[in-house]
Amino acid sequence: MLTDILVYFAHAAVVVFGALTALWVISVAAKDASLVDIFWGFGFLLVGAVCLYLVPVKTPYLILLAALPITWGLRLTLYLGKRNLGHGEDKRYTAMRKRAEKKGVSEMALRLRTIFSVYWGQGLLIMIVSAPIWVAMATANWWRENPIMEGLISYPPLTQNTEESLIQTLLFAFQRVGEINIGLFAIIGSLLWLIGFLFEAIGDWQLTRFINRHKDYDGPKDEKPVMDEGLWKYTRHPNYFGNACMWWGIWLVACEAPSGWITIFAPLVMTYLLTSVSGKSLLENDMNKRKKYREYAKRTSGFFPWPPTQSPQT
Repeated sequence: MLTDILVYFAHAAVVVFGALTALWVISVAAKDASLVDIFWGFGFLLVGAVCLYLVPVKTPYLILLAALPITWGLRLTLYLGKRNLGHGEDKRYTAMRKRAEKKGVSEMALRLRTIFSVYWGQGLLIMIVSAPIWVAMATANWWRENPIMEGLISYPPLTQNTEESLIQTLLFAFQRVGEINIGLFAIIGSLLWLIGFLFEAIGDWQLTRFINRHKDYDGPKDEKPVMDEGLWKYTRHPNYFGNACMWWGIWLVACEAPSGWITIFAPLVMTYLLTSVSGKSLLENDMNKRKKYREYAKRTSGFFPWPPTQSPQT
Protein backbone atom coordinates (compact mmCIF):
# COMPACT_ATOMS: atom_id res chain seq x y z
CA MET A 1 0.00 0.00 0.00
CA LEU A 2 2.85 2.41 0.85
CA THR A 3 4.45 1.68 -2.50
CA ASP A 4 1.23 2.58 -4.29
CA ILE A 5 1.00 5.87 -2.37
CA LEU A 6 4.58 6.75 -3.31
CA VAL A 7 3.93 5.92 -6.96
CA TYR A 8 0.87 8.17 -7.14
CA PHE A 9 2.68 10.93 -5.28
CA ALA A 10 5.72 10.71 -7.55
CA HIS A 11 3.70 10.81 -10.78
CA ALA A 12 1.65 13.79 -9.63
CA ALA A 13 4.74 15.62 -8.34
CA VAL A 14 6.62 15.16 -11.62
CA VAL A 15 3.72 16.65 -13.58
CA VAL A 16 3.16 19.54 -11.14
CA PHE A 17 6.84 20.50 -10.83
CA GLY A 18 7.35 20.06 -14.57
CA ALA A 19 4.46 22.42 -15.30
CA LEU A 20 5.75 24.94 -12.75
CA THR A 21 9.22 24.87 -14.28
CA ALA A 22 7.78 25.51 -17.75
CA LEU A 23 5.69 28.35 -16.32
CA TRP A 24 8.80 29.81 -14.67
CA VAL A 25 10.56 29.92 -18.06
CA ILE A 26 7.57 31.82 -19.46
CA SER A 27 7.57 34.17 -16.47
CA VAL A 28 11.24 35.02 -17.01
CA ALA A 29 10.55 35.86 -20.64
CA ALA A 30 7.46 37.89 -19.70
CA LYS A 31 9.18 39.44 -16.63
CA ASP A 32 6.11 38.59 -14.58
CA ALA A 33 6.66 36.29 -11.58
CA SER A 34 3.01 36.64 -10.58
CA LEU A 35 2.00 34.16 -13.28
CA VAL A 36 2.50 31.56 -10.55
CA ASP A 37 -0.56 32.90 -8.71
CA ILE A 38 -2.80 31.76 -11.57
CA PHE A 39 -1.29 28.26 -11.38
CA TRP A 40 -2.36 27.59 -7.77
CA GLY A 41 -5.74 26.04 -8.56
CA PHE A 42 -4.45 24.44 -11.77
CA GLY A 43 -1.85 22.52 -9.79
CA PHE A 44 -4.56 20.71 -7.83
CA LEU A 45 -6.42 20.04 -11.06
CA LEU A 46 -3.28 18.31 -12.36
CA VAL A 47 -2.98 16.16 -9.23
CA GLY A 48 -6.60 15.03 -9.51
CA ALA A 49 -6.29 14.31 -13.24
CA VAL A 50 -3.00 12.38 -12.93
CA CYS A 51 -4.30 10.22 -10.05
CA LEU A 52 -7.54 9.46 -11.88
CA TYR A 53 -5.52 8.44 -14.93
CA LEU A 54 -3.41 6.07 -12.82
CA VAL A 55 -6.24 4.17 -11.11
CA PRO A 56 -6.88 0.83 -12.87
CA VAL A 57 -10.63 0.84 -12.20
CA LYS A 58 -12.42 4.20 -12.22
CA THR A 59 -15.23 3.62 -9.74
CA PRO A 60 -17.88 6.29 -8.97
CA TYR A 61 -16.08 7.01 -5.68
CA LEU A 62 -12.75 7.67 -7.37
CA ILE A 63 -14.35 9.78 -10.09
CA LEU A 64 -16.05 11.86 -7.37
CA LEU A 65 -12.80 12.31 -5.44
CA ALA A 66 -10.94 13.47 -8.55
CA ALA A 67 -13.78 15.68 -9.77
CA LEU A 68 -13.76 17.87 -6.64
CA PRO A 69 -10.23 19.35 -7.05
CA ILE A 70 -10.52 19.35 -10.85
CA THR A 71 -13.74 21.39 -10.76
CA TRP A 72 -12.39 23.80 -8.13
CA GLY A 73 -9.04 24.15 -9.86
CA LEU A 74 -10.61 24.88 -13.24
CA ARG A 75 -12.91 27.58 -11.86
CA LEU A 76 -10.17 29.27 -9.84
CA THR A 77 -7.70 29.19 -12.72
CA LEU A 78 -10.16 30.77 -15.14
CA TYR A 79 -11.15 33.40 -12.57
CA LEU A 80 -7.57 34.38 -11.69
CA GLY A 81 -6.49 34.28 -15.32
CA LYS A 82 -9.25 36.68 -16.34
CA ARG A 83 -8.53 38.94 -13.35
CA ASN A 84 -4.72 39.02 -13.47
CA LEU A 85 -3.54 38.59 -17.06
CA GLY A 86 -2.73 41.80 -18.85
CA HIS A 87 -2.34 43.86 -15.68
CA GLY A 88 1.42 43.50 -15.24
CA GLU A 89 3.39 41.96 -12.41
CA ASP A 90 1.76 41.89 -8.97
CA LYS A 91 3.02 44.57 -6.59
CA ARG A 92 4.34 41.93 -4.16
CA TYR A 93 6.85 40.68 -6.74
CA THR A 94 7.64 44.21 -7.89
CA ALA A 95 8.49 45.14 -4.29
CA MET A 96 10.62 41.99 -4.02
CA ARG A 97 12.55 43.01 -7.12
CA LYS A 98 13.11 46.55 -5.85
CA ARG A 99 14.44 45.25 -2.53
CA ALA A 100 16.81 42.96 -4.41
CA GLU A 101 18.02 45.82 -6.59
CA LYS A 102 18.90 47.86 -3.48
CA LYS A 103 21.04 44.94 -2.28
CA GLY A 104 22.82 44.74 -5.62
CA VAL A 105 21.08 41.54 -6.80
CA SER A 106 20.56 41.45 -10.56
CA GLU A 107 17.12 40.86 -11.99
CA MET A 108 18.19 37.57 -13.57
CA ALA A 109 19.63 36.34 -10.27
CA LEU A 110 16.34 37.20 -8.59
CA ARG A 111 14.39 35.37 -11.30
CA LEU A 112 16.57 32.32 -10.69
CA ARG A 113 15.77 32.50 -6.98
CA THR A 114 12.04 32.58 -7.67
CA ILE A 115 12.03 29.10 -9.19
CA PHE A 116 13.07 27.70 -5.79
CA SER A 117 11.38 30.06 -3.35
CA VAL A 118 8.18 30.85 -5.25
CA TYR A 119 7.49 28.34 -8.03
CA TRP A 120 8.81 25.12 -6.53
CA GLY A 121 7.75 26.36 -3.10
CA GLN A 122 4.19 26.53 -4.39
CA GLY A 123 4.60 23.07 -5.90
CA LEU A 124 5.59 21.68 -2.50
CA LEU A 125 2.51 23.23 -0.89
CA ILE A 126 0.29 21.82 -3.64
CA MET A 127 1.61 18.32 -3.01
CA ILE A 128 1.16 18.64 0.77
CA VAL A 129 -2.38 20.02 0.60
CA SER A 130 -3.44 17.52 -2.08
CA ALA A 131 -2.40 14.54 0.08
CA PRO A 132 -6.03 13.37 0.58
CA ILE A 133 -6.27 12.96 -3.19
CA TRP A 134 -3.12 10.96 -3.91
CA VAL A 135 -3.35 8.87 -0.74
CA ALA A 136 -7.03 7.94 -1.18
CA MET A 137 -6.71 7.35 -4.92
CA ALA A 138 -3.70 5.10 -4.36
CA THR A 139 -5.30 2.98 -1.63
CA ALA A 140 -8.92 2.78 -2.81
CA ASN A 141 -8.13 -0.16 -5.13
CA TRP A 142 -5.93 -2.01 -2.64
CA TRP A 143 -7.76 -5.32 -3.06
CA ARG A 144 -7.38 -5.26 -6.84
CA GLU A 145 -3.67 -4.41 -6.78
CA ASN A 146 -2.73 -6.94 -4.10
CA PRO A 147 -0.56 -9.55 -5.90
CA ILE A 148 -2.16 -12.36 -3.90
CA MET A 149 -5.57 -11.44 -5.26
CA GLU A 150 -4.46 -10.50 -8.76
CA GLY A 151 -5.66 -13.04 -11.26
CA LEU A 152 -7.89 -14.80 -8.73
CA ILE A 153 -10.85 -12.45 -8.71
CA SER A 154 -13.06 -12.89 -11.73
CA TYR A 155 -16.68 -12.31 -12.47
CA PRO A 156 -18.96 -15.34 -12.98
CA PRO A 157 -19.81 -17.35 -15.15
CA LEU A 158 -18.50 -20.08 -12.86
CA THR A 159 -16.89 -23.38 -13.75
CA GLN A 160 -18.72 -26.67 -13.61
CA ASN A 161 -16.69 -27.82 -10.61
CA THR A 162 -18.64 -27.12 -7.42
CA GLU A 163 -15.56 -26.36 -5.30
CA GLU A 164 -14.11 -24.01 -7.93
CA SER A 165 -17.47 -22.30 -8.29
CA LEU A 166 -17.67 -21.73 -4.53
CA ILE A 167 -14.14 -20.26 -4.45
CA GLN A 168 -14.90 -17.94 -7.35
CA THR A 169 -18.10 -16.82 -5.71
CA LEU A 170 -16.31 -16.05 -2.43
CA LEU A 171 -13.57 -14.15 -4.23
CA PHE A 172 -16.12 -12.15 -6.18
CA ALA A 173 -17.95 -11.35 -2.94
CA PHE A 174 -14.66 -10.26 -1.37
CA GLN A 175 -14.09 -7.94 -4.30
CA ARG A 176 -17.47 -6.31 -3.85
CA VAL A 177 -17.00 -5.93 -0.09
CA GLY A 178 -13.55 -4.41 -0.57
CA GLU A 179 -14.73 -1.95 -3.21
CA ILE A 180 -15.09 1.55 -1.79
CA ASN A 181 -18.46 3.10 -2.46
CA ILE A 182 -19.79 6.60 -1.92
CA GLY A 183 -20.59 6.30 1.77
CA LEU A 184 -21.59 8.65 4.55
CA PHE A 185 -18.20 10.40 4.79
CA ALA A 186 -18.17 10.98 1.03
CA ILE A 187 -21.71 12.38 1.06
CA ILE A 188 -21.04 14.76 3.97
CA GLY A 189 -17.70 15.75 2.49
CA SER A 190 -19.24 16.45 -0.91
CA LEU A 191 -21.93 18.63 0.65
CA LEU A 192 -19.30 20.55 2.64
CA TRP A 193 -17.24 20.95 -0.55
CA LEU A 194 -20.31 22.26 -2.40
CA ILE A 195 -20.98 24.85 0.33
CA GLY A 196 -17.37 25.96 0.13
CA PHE A 197 -17.39 26.06 -3.66
CA LEU A 198 -20.49 28.27 -3.68
CA PHE A 199 -19.04 30.58 -1.02
CA GLU A 200 -15.84 31.04 -3.00
CA ALA A 201 -17.46 31.37 -6.43
CA ILE A 202 -20.29 33.68 -5.33
CA GLY A 203 -17.92 35.73 -3.17
CA ASP A 204 -15.53 36.23 -6.09
CA TRP A 205 -18.41 37.15 -8.40
CA GLN A 206 -19.81 39.69 -5.94
CA LEU A 207 -16.39 41.23 -5.38
CA THR A 208 -15.75 41.53 -9.13
CA ARG A 209 -19.06 43.36 -9.62
CA PHE A 210 -18.26 45.68 -6.71
CA ILE A 211 -14.78 46.51 -8.05
CA ASN A 212 -16.15 47.23 -11.51
CA ARG A 213 -18.84 49.48 -10.02
CA HIS A 214 -16.27 51.58 -8.16
CA LYS A 215 -13.32 51.37 -10.54
CA ASP A 216 -13.51 55.11 -11.32
CA TYR A 217 -13.39 56.21 -7.67
CA ASP A 218 -10.75 58.93 -7.23
CA GLY A 219 -11.52 60.28 -3.75
CA PRO A 220 -9.56 59.97 -0.51
CA LYS A 221 -8.14 56.53 0.17
CA ASP A 222 -9.71 56.41 3.66
CA GLU A 223 -13.16 56.97 2.16
CA LYS A 224 -12.84 54.45 -0.64
CA PRO A 225 -15.94 52.16 -0.61
CA VAL A 226 -15.53 48.80 1.07
CA MET A 227 -17.30 45.64 -0.08
CA ASP A 228 -19.84 44.87 2.67
CA GLU A 229 -22.69 43.40 0.64
CA GLY A 230 -23.88 39.87 -0.05
CA LEU A 231 -21.67 37.22 1.54
CA TRP A 232 -19.16 39.93 2.45
CA LYS A 233 -21.68 41.27 4.96
CA TYR A 234 -21.23 38.12 7.07
CA THR A 235 -17.52 37.42 6.64
CA ARG A 236 -14.63 39.56 5.47
CA HIS A 237 -13.30 36.61 3.46
CA PRO A 238 -16.07 34.41 2.00
CA ASN A 239 -13.67 33.15 -0.67
CA TYR A 240 -11.08 32.01 1.89
CA PHE A 241 -13.77 30.48 4.12
CA GLY A 242 -15.14 28.64 1.10
CA ASN A 243 -11.69 27.41 0.17
CA ALA A 244 -11.16 25.97 3.65
CA CYS A 245 -14.58 24.25 3.54
CA MET A 246 -13.72 22.62 0.24
CA TRP A 247 -10.50 21.09 1.52
CA TRP A 248 -12.11 19.82 4.70
CA GLY A 249 -14.79 18.32 2.45
CA ILE A 250 -12.20 16.65 0.22
CA TRP A 251 -10.51 15.22 3.31
CA LEU A 252 -13.82 13.75 4.51
CA VAL A 253 -14.35 12.13 1.11
CA ALA A 254 -10.82 10.70 1.32
CA CYS A 255 -11.66 9.17 4.73
CA GLU A 256 -13.68 6.49 2.91
CA ALA A 257 -10.40 5.03 1.61
CA PRO A 258 -7.81 3.13 3.67
CA SER A 259 -5.41 5.57 5.38
CA GLY A 260 -7.32 8.58 4.06
CA TRP A 261 -7.86 9.89 7.59
CA ILE A 262 -4.10 10.32 8.19
CA THR A 263 -4.05 13.20 5.68
CA ILE A 264 -5.85 15.52 8.12
CA PHE A 265 -2.68 17.64 8.08
CA ALA A 266 -3.65 18.77 4.56
CA PRO A 267 -6.81 20.77 5.40
CA LEU A 268 -5.09 22.01 8.56
CA VAL A 269 -2.21 23.40 6.48
CA MET A 270 -4.61 24.98 3.97
CA THR A 271 -6.69 26.59 6.73
CA TYR A 272 -3.54 27.93 8.38
CA LEU A 273 -2.32 29.40 5.09
CA LEU A 274 -5.69 31.05 4.46
CA THR A 275 -6.02 32.57 7.93
CA SER A 276 -2.48 33.32 9.02
CA VAL A 277 -0.01 33.39 6.11
CA SER A 278 -0.83 34.21 2.49
CA GLY A 279 -4.57 34.78 2.77
CA LYS A 280 -6.48 36.81 5.32
CA SER A 281 -3.47 38.00 7.34
CA LEU A 282 -1.45 39.24 4.35
CA LEU A 283 -4.41 40.99 2.72
CA GLU A 284 -5.54 42.77 5.87
CA ASN A 285 -2.07 44.12 6.61
CA ASP A 286 -2.68 46.49 3.72
CA MET A 287 -6.46 46.89 3.97
CA ASN A 288 -6.33 47.95 7.63
CA LYS A 289 -4.58 51.17 6.60
CA ARG A 290 -7.96 52.40 5.38
CA LYS A 291 -10.40 53.89 7.89
CA LYS A 292 -13.50 52.48 6.19
CA TYR A 293 -12.03 49.00 6.20
CA ARG A 294 -11.18 49.21 9.90
CA GLU A 295 -14.80 50.16 10.58
CA TYR A 296 -15.97 47.26 8.42
CA ALA A 297 -13.64 44.87 10.25
CA LYS A 298 -15.08 45.88 13.63
CA ARG A 299 -18.60 44.80 12.69
CA THR A 300 -17.82 41.82 10.42
CA SER A 301 -16.55 38.34 11.23
CA GLY A 302 -12.99 37.73 10.13
CA PHE A 303 -13.52 34.23 8.76
CA PHE A 304 -16.57 32.19 9.78
CA PRO A 305 -19.83 33.72 8.48
CA TRP A 306 -21.76 35.51 11.21
CA PRO A 307 -24.33 38.34 11.31
CA PRO A 308 -22.65 41.77 11.64
CA THR A 309 -22.49 43.18 15.16
CA GLN A 310 -23.92 46.51 14.06
CA SER A 311 -25.40 48.13 10.99
CA PRO A 312 -23.13 49.88 8.47
CA GLN A 313 -24.76 53.21 9.36
CA THR A 314 -23.77 53.15 13.06
